[in-house]
Amino acid sequence: MIRLKRDRKEGCHAELRKVLGEVELPTIPAVVTEAIDRLADPESDLKEVAGVIGRDPGLSARLLSMVNSAVYAPRNPIVAVDRAVMMLGRNHVESLLVSLAASRAVNEVATSAFDLAAFWATASWRAATASEVSQRVDRDRRAENFTASLLLDVAVPVIVRCRPEYEEVLRRWREGAGRLEELERELFGFTHRTVTAWMFEEWGFPPSLRTAVAEEGHPETDPVEYPVVRIVAELAAPEEVDEVVARVAELLDRVFGLGVDECQDLILRARDTSASLARSLT
Repeated sequence: MIRLKRDRKEGCHAELRKVLGEVELPTIPAVVTEAIDRLADPESDLKEVAGVIGRDPGLSARLLSMVNSAVYAPRNPIVAVDRAVMMLGRNHVESLLVSLAASRAVNEVATSAFDLAAFWATASWRAATASEVSQRVDRDRRAENFTASLLLDVAVPVIVRCRPEYEEVLRRWREGAGRLEELERELFGFTHRTVTAWMFEEWGFPPSLRTAVAEEGHPETDPVEYPVVRIVAELAAPEEVDEVVARVAELLDRVFGLGVDECQDLILRARDTSASLARSLT
């Protein structure tokens, strides 16, 4: 279960401040932290959680939008927060609250020139794929893999806002100059995933989620803790869609033995179902 933690390491805060400069990172809404605190309390009732969420009309609307997306595909439209909470259960409610809070914060920081629609389309594709794969090979961490895969690159629009020279790094990456992480280390000495982990620590997100987004090992050769997240991260690569899908499908087959054809179908199906999820995040 994903839970927010209140411990924040000052070392992380100092490193993040070097990246942000004068730009302030938005805080997580109090309604979100209160709702997640209640979810963490075994004595709490899910109706109480729904009541807390319902105090924020904007959050409620976005939660319902995500629940009614093709990723969750309810049989009938969910129009009430309390029904959504009961349908999802504690783990997935926490997952969506963390996702919505982080996405809203990042959207506030991003520059008007940054293509948030394209950014969230890719992120949602990763998340939907991670959810489908997890259902087969890592069911207990399905919500966790979904959230980490969705928020994997949330530092990118923040760095673009704070460090104009980062645009050149992204341009070189899109033109095939090398892996994004290698280009980032060359210029900054850190990667955007490290910054994402720092942001999560600043917000009090759990260590497991920070680990999932910061892992950079190769799941075939390195002992990574969250292989699903690490593999679906490749969906953000700048190559043609067919090439990316083929590579990720082969990785999933080699690591989990799911079958290349089945994996390709799964990835393409997830791309279709993720469109409505992406719209709820922009």
